Amino acid sequence: MSENFKENAIYIKNPQYEGMYMKHFFDSNDNDRLNNVEITIIPGFGTKPHIHENSTEFFYIVSGEGEFTDDDGTCQVKKGDAFKAPKGVTHSIINTSNEVLVIFSTFSPPIR
Repeated sequence: MSENFKENAIYIKNPQYEGMYMKHFFDSNDNDRLNNVEITIIPGFGTKPHIHENSTEFFYIVSGEGEFTDDDGTCQVKKGDAFKAPKGVTHSIINTSNEVLVIFSTFSPPIR
């Protein structure tokens, strides 16, 4: 299979946040423009407020519901929603539902 095709990515436990798992697809080893990851957050868990100084993070909610907070406030997010955290903006996301929250996240430029 071509190196342009990724299959069999596996979930790993997020080293910073309890209740979160990540499946990496393309990263800074693949290109200098972006990286992306599928994130699964179990009910009641999420990230603490944090900043990506050099990258904008784009989010797409694959399934579930949660709360996204950034410098502009907090909003409810659900399946089909897309939003971003520009570089230098404090943000967090929490699974506020009883279902698993699945997010597809892309960073540009890639986090190194």
